[in-house]
Amino acid sequence: MQFAVLPVRGRPVSPLPGQAFLVRDNWDDYSFKTTFQLLCVGSGGEVREIGAVKIGQFGMVAPARTPLPDGFETLDGDFFSLGLRDTYYERLRELGSDLQHTVLRALNDVSFDLDLFSRARAESVTGTSLLRTVSVDTVVGRFRGSDLSAGPSAAITDVTRRHLFDALRGAGVSWSGSLDEVTFLRRLYDLDRLKSHDLRFTTAEGDILQHRYNNPEDWDDDWVFDDERFGLADGADEVLLRFLAEMIHPAVRTDPGEVQQLLTLVNGHLAPDGYELAEKRTVSGYPVYAARRIPAHPGTPHPAPPAAPPFAPSGQDAYAAVRHAARGVRKDYDCPRTPVPDGGQANVFKATHKTLGTTVALKKLHNKHPAERQVARMRREIEIGQLLDGHPHAMPILDFGAEHTWFVMPWADATAAERQELLREPVELRALVDALASVLATAHEHGWLHRDIKPSNILYFNDRWTLADWGIGRRPRGQTTKVGRTGHFIGTEGFAAPELFKAPHDATASSDIYSIGRVIAWALTGKLPETNLPLLPPPGPWRSIVRAATHQDPQRRPQTVSDLLAMIDREHAVIAEDPLPTAETLLEAAGTGDSAAVDTLLTLIGSHPEDYELHIGVLARLDTRQAGPALARDPAQAHSLLHALAEHVHGDDTHTVQFGDAAAVVIWLHGICSYAADHRDWDLLEEAAHAMCTWDGAWDQWSAQDKIGPWLRALTSEAASVIADVLRDHPESAQHFSHIADDRTADTRIRRALRPGTAN
Repeated sequence: MQFAVLPVRGRPVSPLPGQAFLVRDNWDDYSFKTTFQLLCVGSGGEVREIGAVKIGQFGMVAPARTPLPDGFETLDGDFFSLGLRDTYYERLRELGSDLQHTVLRALNDVSFDLDLFSRARAESVTGTSLLRTVSVDTVVGRFRGSDLSAGPSAAITDVTRRHLFDALRGAGVSWSGSLDEVTFLRRLYDLDRLKSHDLRFTTAEGDILQHRYNNPEDWDDDWVFDDERFGLADGADEVLLRFLAEMIHPAVRTDPGEVQQLLTLVNGHLAPDGYELAEKRTVSGYPVYAARRIPAHPGTPHPAPPAAPPFAPSGQDAYAAVRHAARGVRKDYDCPRTPVPDGGQANVFKATHKTLGTTVALKKLHNKHPAERQVARMRREIEIGQLLDGHPHAMPILDFGAEHTWFVMPWADATAAERQELLREPVELRALVDALASVLATAHEHGWLHRDIKPSNILYFNDRWTLADWGIGRRPRGQTTKVGRTGHFIGTEGFAAPELFKAPHDATASSDIYSIGRVIAWALTGKLPETNLPLLPPPGPWRSIVRAATHQDPQRRPQTVSDLLAMIDREHAVIAEDPLPTAETLLEAAGTGDSAAVDTLLTLIGSHPEDYELHIGVLARLDTRQAGPALARDPAQAHSLLHALAEHVHGDDTHTVQFGDAAAVVIWLHGICSYAADHRDWDLLEEAAHAMCTWDGAWDQWSAQDKIGPWLRALTSEAASVIADVLRDHPESAQHFSHIADDRTADTRIRRALRPGTAN
């Protein structure tokens, strides 16, 4: 398959079956421009839109645009790509497996080649651009279980894996840490897409619950290492490394000593194969580890399993100790007589674990024999708490009663309502919004809605924002415990979306997005929103975000959390400074003989190849006696500038080339050609001549040709040879000078190149 790269908003001309086109997109990911639209031509010549794909390059540093060649069959190993949406891969699959395989290989797709992904993940462009809206889990799991595989070779050998698993078994460490096994695995895998080994269940989760919870003796504690569904024994390196890093994530394991000992054990086994787990970032001051490549040491022996250090039970974290001691007994907690104010549907007490002395929040239904509706709400809150367990922005459930009439969670430092003044600071507000978006994205992926987002339900805990009180959340469709229970209105007036007044069970993710918008407006204005009355912050980027998020029509709001975040990023993006005024100032300085200004001007124009006015209105006015030497000093920059100038020959969407401008450009390029010929700089001469003939062939300006004609007649030796070759490549321009073909004073090579019908 032959790929061609088209400019922004470009369309294929006379497409042929077997062709594909990558149309550039100007979308900016924090100064990375990596997005393309992939078009494939079907067997009947029809152009099929596949979707958006981002293409990065190893070593790419912002600001940068992916430097693809104009045409290729297969990208070289410096590049790698990732489709933005599942529909991109679905449409490729519709083309047939052979063509799908060809495209994925040609574009070096990282979902298709996980070994390539493991190498590309450390690149700045990967984290900033390619993974901006796509999770690592999605990349890794996209082709799991599929017959389509790139077959990457794994650097971690079977021997290493077996010894590592034996060491972990011998150490007696729980691979899921303080989390239950299903919760841990959900952080890495989509259990709903993995098959069940037990025919009674349709998904892996049902399988695990049956044989590890209901009948815990059915499977060994280390069952996951050899279960082919999770790819630890024979999958890509990336899969195993992600699993090992997750084992020591601060949300999974809270004892620093245990984390360090486990890290030492794992790295001791990975080092001979060229990997290690190293700190990549921190969460609330705790290190988060990720895999990275290190020089392999084949001669280094693997540590023997018996040498694995003993592990002490975790318990240094106070809340982890409460979770560990949990037994569903209400009397384990000492509660004061009076609950905290505004407990809503239940009383909330600042309680103390009697044995551990840890302060916790105990939430208990009001009555000794509460109504079934109240119990259902608390059961729902416990259920979603377990689903989100381990998420840094979900308030964890530490203990609960079997009757679902009470539960325990950490004691929060404050509510958003108590920190409203701080939220007027842009950084603080963005941290809160990002936290809500993060936890809601996970909940929405599993079909849950919150439906009661408000300041008192947003808690500040452990130096981060968390979302609590899911009591009136909506379960995934089809899992509602009782039809009609929801009633006709739920939520908090002013913060709840208007559709929650009418049909709360039919709410969508946009209902939660509405509430986020109302929280933002409340934070920035200090005013409580009123039902059906708009509340907008002062002019600025948040104003348009709130207006869109709180639209009365749910269909006209951002439809997903990702859409909302993308809007926030766009509205807060730094608007690039217009380079034209700076260029005009530099041009004026260059006119005074400032050579440094000339170099700076050319660099500025070169960084904006798409800017028509910079090239036509500024570059073409720079004195060629200054431009020529500067271009000669930097051949790579000369090539880029002259190529970009040639690309502007037909203007753009906002600029139409004027005849006078065309003549000025050709005359300027002729000046560069004259300089290059006089100084025997053949590369610069060839580049400038190609650009000159491109413009002359398109615009046929006599005033420019009156200068070029005598110059062509005077060329001799190497200069005549170079220009003759260029004229053969531009017959439209050559015909403007065909009269020179009969001029015996001109060089023979020039005359032959200008003679109609002469073979190249």
